[in-house]
Amino acid sequence: MSDGRRLMPFPPERVLEDAAVERGLRPTRLHALLLPVWRVEIRATVTEGEDFHLIDRFLERGLAYGGLDTVAELAGFFALEESLVAQAVRFLSRTGHIEERGGRLALTPLGLRSVQDDRRYVVTREDRRKLYFEALTCAPLARTHYDERTVTMLSGDALQKALGGHYPRFTCVYPTSGFDDRALTRLTRDTGDKERDRLNLPAALDDVQNLGGEELVFLPVHVVRGLRENGRPGLLVYGQAGAEPDRDLTAVCERAEHVFTAIETEEREAERAEAGRRAAEEWLQKQGLDDHRPQRRPDGTYSVALPASAFGDDGVPLTRVGSYTVRGASFFHVWCAAENLRKRALLERLDLRLGAVRRIDRAGAEALVDRLARQLELDVPDLWQLRKGAENTGRESLAAQLERLTRPEA
Repeated sequence: MSDGRRLMPFPPERVLEDAAVERGLRPTRLHALLLPVWRVEIRATVTEGEDFHLIDRFLERGLAYGGLDTVAELAGFFALEESLVAQAVRFLSRTGHIEERGGRLALTPLGLRSVQDDRRYVVTREDRRKLYFEALTCAPLARTHYDERTVTMLSGDALQKALGGHYPRFTCVYPTSGFDDRALTRLTRDTGDKERDRLNLPAALDDVQNLGGEELVFLPVHVVRGLRENGRPGLLVYGQAGAEPDRDLTAVCERAEHVFTAIETEEREAERAEAGRRAAEEWLQKQGLDDHRPQRRPDGTYSVALPASAFGDDGVPLTRVGSYTVRGASFFHVWCAAENLRKRALLERLDLRLGAVRRIDRAGAEALVDRLARQLELDVPDLWQLRKGAENTGRESLAAQLERLTRPEA
C-alpha cells in the first residue's frame, strides 16, 4: 500500500468518468482523503436470522398452523421417522424455539416469530463484536465497509504509508470530538428492519454495552468536487467497495465543514502551483506532443485537444479520448474534435470492456454503449451498426460478440 493506486482498487480516472457521465457532476477537483472512523467493540444479546433447515421449517410450521403438538403427531403427518423428529425437536428446544408444556410441544415467542418471518432466529448472549461509525457525525457505516477483502481501515504503519505516498498523497481528516455513546442508543432504537441488513446489524441487539477503548481508524476515499447540471457545486465520495459513489459518506461530507476546510486548503495550494496546467504540460512532453498546449476551461480545469493523427498504435491510445488523465491530485481531459476518431475510440473501448466480462446480455451491452457514446459526445449507435463497424476495422472478436447479441434470441 505504498501508493494510492494500490490502496484504491480502481484507478481515479474511473471515478472521474463515473461522476461526469453517470452522475451529471462535471469534475473540477479530485481529492484523496482519509476519513476518520470509530471502531467500537460492544457486548450484547444478539438475535441473528438465518435460513431454516428444511425439516425444522416443516416441524415449526406444523406446530404453528397444523394443530400438531407431539413427536408422534409430527412424525406421522410428515411421514418421518420418530427418532429423526425427536432429534430435531431436541435441537429446536436447545435453540429456544420449542418448549414442552404438560407433555405437549409448543413454539416459544422466538419460534413463532421465526415461522412468521420464515427466518430461523438464534439468540446469542454475551456476544462481542465490532461496529463501525464514521467519526464526523457518528453515523453507522454500511455493510460494505465490513468486508475486509475489499475495505481497508488504516492505522499505525499502514496509515503512515498512505500519508507519505506519492500517488496520490492522502490527506487525513480528523474528528473534532470523541465517540458519542448516544450513537449506540440511536442504532439499536431507531434502526428499522429494512435498514438492519444494510448496516450489518443482526435482527435484534439488546442489552448493548460499550466495552470502551474506541479505536480511531481511517478509511481511504476519493472525493470528486464539481458542478452539477444546474451549475451549483457538489461533491461525490467514492470508497474502496466499488467505483460508484457511497451515498452515506457523500451525505456526511456534504455537511462536514472541516472536510471542506481540508479540501479547500488543498485546492488553494494546487491553484497557486497551477498544478493542472503543469500536469498536462508534462504529459504532453512525455508524449512528444509539446507543440500543443493545454487549454483552461471556464470551470478552472484543463483540457488537451489533439488532432486525430496523435492517436493510434504509435501515439496516444484511443482509450484516452474523452477520458481524464490523473497526475497526483491533478487531472486534465483529453479530447479530439474528429468525429470519426471518436467512433473508433468507442469501438476500442467497447472491445476492451466486452472482452473483460464473462457474460453480458443485450440490455447490458446497450447500456454500456449508451454510456460510451455520451462520454464521446456521439449519437448512440445500435448494436448492428457497431457490428458492421467492428468488421470494417478488423475487430473480429468484437464483431462476433455483437453478432451474438443481435440475434433474436439474445
